[in-house]
Amino acid sequence: MNLRTLARRNVTGHAQRYAAYFLSCVFAVTVFHMYAQVIYHPDVMNGSIGDHMRSSMVAAQWLIVIFSVFFITYSNQAFLQVRSREFGLLSLFGMNGGQLRKLIYFEQTILSLLAIAAGLLFGTLFSKLFLLFISSVLVVESPLSFAFVPKAFIITVVVFIVLFQVLTLLSFWKMRGKQVTDLLKAARKPKSMPITSPVFTVLAVLLLGGGYGTAVMTTGDTLHLTIFPVLILTVIGTYFFFTQGTVALYKRFYANKSQLMRGTRLITRTNILFRLKDYARMLFLTSIISAVVLTATGTVYMIFNAIIEDTSSMPQSISWVEEDPGTYALISPEEVEEKLNVYDAEVLYQINETMPYVSFQDIEGGNEFPYSGFLLSETRYNELAKTVGVPTVQIEQGKVVTNGTLVSSEKFPTQLNLEVGNRAETYDVQETDKERLFSYASVYVVSNQDYDQIVQNNDVDMQRFIGYELKNWRDQVEVSEAIAGTLDENDAWAITLKASEYVTMVRDFSLTIVIGMFVSFLFFVVQGSMLYLKLFTELEDTKRQLFSLKRLGTTKKEMKQVLDQQMRFLFFVPAIVGAVHASFAYVMVNNLLPINVMKASMVIGIYVLLQVGYYLITRVLYFRAVLKDL
Repeated sequence: MNLRTLARRNVTGHAQRYAAYFLSCVFAVTVFHMYAQVIYHPDVMNGSIGDHMRSSMVAAQWLIVIFSVFFITYSNQAFLQVRSREFGLLSLFGMNGGQLRKLIYFEQTILSLLAIAAGLLFGTLFSKLFLLFISSVLVVESPLSFAFVPKAFIITVVVFIVLFQVLTLLSFWKMRGKQVTDLLKAARKPKSMPITSPVFTVLAVLLLGGGYGTAVMTTGDTLHLTIFPVLILTVIGTYFFFTQGTVALYKRFYANKSQLMRGTRLITRTNILFRLKDYARMLFLTSIISAVVLTATGTVYMIFNAIIEDTSSMPQSISWVEEDPGTYALISPEEVEEKLNVYDAEVLYQINETMPYVSFQDIEGGNEFPYSGFLLSETRYNELAKTVGVPTVQIEQGKVVTNGTLVSSEKFPTQLNLEVGNRAETYDVQETDKERLFSYASVYVVSNQDYDQIVQNNDVDMQRFIGYELKNWRDQVEVSEAIAGTLDENDAWAITLKASEYVTMVRDFSLTIVIGMFVSFLFFVVQGSMLYLKLFTELEDTKRQLFSLKRLGTTKKEMKQVLDQQMRFLFFVPAIVGAVHASFAYVMVNNLLPINVMKASMVIGIYVLLQVGYYLITRVLYFRAVLKDL
């Protein structure tokens, strides 16, 4: 029997142990290949989805590669460690170091080639569905048809062969200088009670507290100063939490004898305590992965909802401003109405209002830029408000109410100074109303008396606002594009078309969500595979322990309880820590943008359900493997 045959038998003989690692590699290759099929598709190369979209998908591809590097490196190290005794026996039977490295190389090469082949197969099978899905998300004129893209196959094969080969060769560094005795004793080495440092335990609490506190206090002005400290503090704090804090916590449980004597808790807690040193690195990595998945997915989802809600809340479907109220330089209402009639678009209401356009100065010095917008009297504002469907106002003389997209109630000044010609007046800000009267146009409302005094000045700049609100505005993309098509390219930006903007926003952010979803799901699979891998690499040790417990009279039901409690610790502690990290990240995002943090709980809930599903599947497979011979 030569080394290639031995390597092949090792792979097939340890299929269950390799399963999670192999399937994760297959999934990574599959997703990478599907993205490559889209990126190098002939229609996409001709610009059918835009350079920005294509660049986003390329970035997602390389994220998959980067994370695959970390996962494969971790997996190789885990396999080498658990098989130390096997390598020691092979050395005793006469296998030298070079032959041992060749054996490992052949095993890893067989697995990698099988993973690449399976990934290409599944990637090709699912690429048609993926192309249709991307076409629907991007709202392209005609769906991307299935095409055999040789470049996608070549790039996928080359990237992953190089990746697997390089990481396999680097794994040999782990075995440098190992003697036969070291290899034989590695698996049998008794585990000692882990040692903790009170200093590092307190440091873990301080670092996590500092990271969380900084995240809560972050604002838009301080984001560039706090984002990296928050990241660094949280990551280092998490590392010390698992290497020191969990050990200290479990030692306190271990000392509580009254609690330990109930059921199988003594076995479970002692088992976990003596393995915490081995678990620490894996728990740290899986917790960070969980936090990254939840933070990225939840943030993109919240921002997507905030932008869509902001676009949907625009009060007019079509609107524009004419700086000269006496002419229609951009487009006339008659031209717009003609297009609306052609496409049978029903108009709910129309606004054609000439108003003073003024600029207020922040006399408190908080903002050097003027607050500009239309000026309306209380009476006229309330008339328009009833038409649009926003709340009316009552204004005291000498005060102003702000309304529009540029209003920020947190930082808006309490006093504004208005200069019109030779007249200057200071107004107290009565309130800031964010329910817009006009699309993308700020409005300032003063009392009827103050308005009359202001417009008596001949230097007031008058402008005209024209707006149309359409029934079922989301279905009015064609008429919006037809109106935009009548304008000069340099003037197209000056008209607001809610339906077109909505579709563009949905398309752009839907692609971001799709990319984030696939990458996040890959990270989730990798995180679960690391847990699966940890359990199955310790399979033989666990079996020996259960045989000893069986001799002491432990029933199979009690053995299952011990295994189940240990599995729940491994699967759900990282999920809880990751969810806590993500929750503070959501609060940080909420401080920057007006988003609904509660919607992020849906992301955490879905993640927990997926984690429960992965746990239940692993539980069945693990129990079957461990209890088979008992």
